[in-house]
Amino acid sequence: MVDPSSPGGGRNGHGATAPATALIDPDGRVQLWSDGARALTGYPAHEIVGRDASLLGDRTGLRGPAFVRALLRAGDGLRTDWLRRRDGTCRSVSWYPVTVHSAGGPGVLAVAAAPARTDGTGGAGDPDDPSTVRRLLRSAPIGLAVLDTELRFRFVNEALARLNGRPVEGHLGRSVLEVLDLPDPQAYERVLRRVVDEGETVEGLRAAAIRPDGVPYAVVGTLFPLRDADGAVTGVGGWVHPLGKAGDELLDTVRAQRRLQLLDRIGTRLGRALDPRAVAAGLRATCVPGFADDLTVDLLAQDLLAADVVAVDVLDGATAASPGAGRPRTGPGWDDGPLLCHPLLTPKGTGRPRPEDELAPARPAPAAVAACVRSGRAVVFGADAPGATAGPTAGAASGHAAAVPLATIGRVLGAVTFRRAAPFDADDLLLAREIAARAATAIGNALLYRRERLAALALQRHLLPAGLPATRWFRAAYHYRPAEDGTLVGGDWYDAVLLPGGRVGFGVGDVMGHGLGAAAAVGRYRSSVHALLSLGLPPGQLLTRLDGMFTHDEEIPATCVCIVHDAGTGRCRLALAGHPPPLLVTPDGDVRVLHAEPGPPLGMGLQRVYPESGYRVPAGSLLICYTDGMIEGRGTGEDLDRRIESLGRAVHDPGAPLDELCEALLTARPADSADDATLLVARLGRV
Repeated sequence: MVDPSSPGGGRNGHGATAPATALIDPDGRVQLWSDGARALTGYPAHEIVGRDASLLGDRTGLRGPAFVRALLRAGDGLRTDWLRRRDGTCRSVSWYPVTVHSAGGPGVLAVAAAPARTDGTGGAGDPDDPSTVRRLLRSAPIGLAVLDTELRFRFVNEALARLNGRPVEGHLGRSVLEVLDLPDPQAYERVLRRVVDEGETVEGLRAAAIRPDGVPYAVVGTLFPLRDADGAVTGVGGWVHPLGKAGDELLDTVRAQRRLQLLDRIGTRLGRALDPRAVAAGLRATCVPGFADDLTVDLLAQDLLAADVVAVDVLDGATAASPGAGRPRTGPGWDDGPLLCHPLLTPKGTGRPRPEDELAPARPAPAAVAACVRSGRAVVFGADAPGATAGPTAGAASGHAAAVPLATIGRVLGAVTFRRAAPFDADDLLLAREIAARAATAIGNALLYRRERLAALALQRHLLPAGLPATRWFRAAYHYRPAEDGTLVGGDWYDAVLLPGGRVGFGVGDVMGHGLGAAAAVGRYRSSVHALLSLGLPPGQLLTRLDGMFTHDEEIPATCVCIVHDAGTGRCRLALAGHPPPLLVTPDGDVRVLHAEPGPPLGMGLQRVYPESGYRVPAGSLLICYTDGMIEGRGTGEDLDRRIESLGRAVHDPGAPLDELCEALLTARPADSADDATLLVARLGRV
């Protein structure tokens, strides 16, 4: 609303006189007074706001609430009454009464056309003049909007745009739910649909929303149907105004609900992350910009994490009484030097980190982070203070910052630093500690997972052959790709053995399960296959014998493909134990699937005899063995036969180096594969 004491004489930016508008509360007092009202009555705003509106009426003995009730009983629509001006004269005025609901009851928004100008330039005295109506809508001190039947904004005045914290252009053409950040958008949409579908008028509607800057606000208003000449509903009209002090309780409810929603999103998102850097990235994606403008996460260096560090009470930040609290903390970088931390947020565009990847190098922690970690308390400071930076993006936006400890039971893992333009009050710090507590739990779980994954990878790497045998008629390359989203290291393995008489035996297997148990089972299966191949057993007999060796309850089942190639005759014999069939790629690029009658996985205790099949292999052909992680995905709608065919089409040049062929084949792996993938590519020649 324009300051009535400012120059302009009640005229708008185009030189025309603005409509006169006044808001009268349920007690009959004037609350809003426009420039047009000053021009019409002669009363400046400071003389009329807060006074009883009955002083403007002629020949009325009613005052206060009775005066308002009399105005409301007269109904809506254009009215003509006598208005008493400041100089004591009276004049006839045509005006519109609009009922305004508030916490104290219904009030009145009075809108009158400004007096016609007498300088020969025209006027705005006709309330039916379209320009008058447009000025009325745009100059009204309460928010006005028009929606179409799809609930998209078609008109918004400046008052509503300011109330919502968005420009007028940010409303037009967009739906209500796209513009307004509502705690319960579905309920609000249902109310709007009632107006459109049933032609219902909803009065005294209270609502709360969050502006783009994060500030909540509460309004009260009315929604009503807009009809054409035939009575059909063509849209929704509405007006709203701030609820004021009466909306404090509603705003408190909205703030509490928004905090719970934020914590719920954080718990859901961070609970799926199994790498500390993924936890930090998920925390930033959830909290920015809703709670903070930016944040950084610092993890204590690994040698400090192993130390006995201070415990913290997450609820109030006070040091808790625990075995780790109150004792002197010693060690490099703890008390006698700079505190070292790993920054967990990676630069954008670097891709998703894997748990087995090294953390970013440790660096001295910023002063605020060091004080937070050492004390176990939240530290509030100026984001642009010297030495306050805590990451590559820090310092880009000055303002306020809070470093909060990443506290778990018995120790502090590091700190998360929130930055934003607005200061942090007590409620904000309480929410920040709740956020940090959930992040600390997720980071602690990710660190445990990372240690187990690294141990399983190391065990598996030591149990697999360091290299494969090679002769002038046999070359092989292999590639192992761990699962990257939510699973521990699996039990994939491979091996090859040169046999007498120009023969070679090789195979690929997949132990069912993940983790250290599956990695240990790899050693048993792989060493047994190696020994049985060395004895010269054909593939079918080998799998039958192997199945008999692994029928104990404690053994983990496994799938396997076993192949013996005779370089003298060019024939391959193969057998399958619940494993996908290998691919044969001839030198001219022809791709075939080498089918064999599949038997069940090994170690199931079914005592099956595994059949085998034979194929003639042209010299220089490729034989591709793989595990199901190369062809199975969670989101692909294709069947496995199609996936196997697409894997074969990835070989564009059969004569390419084997390592390049492995890389090309890995590109055909489903992007959403949730399992480890092992690939063995052999080029078979003739003696």
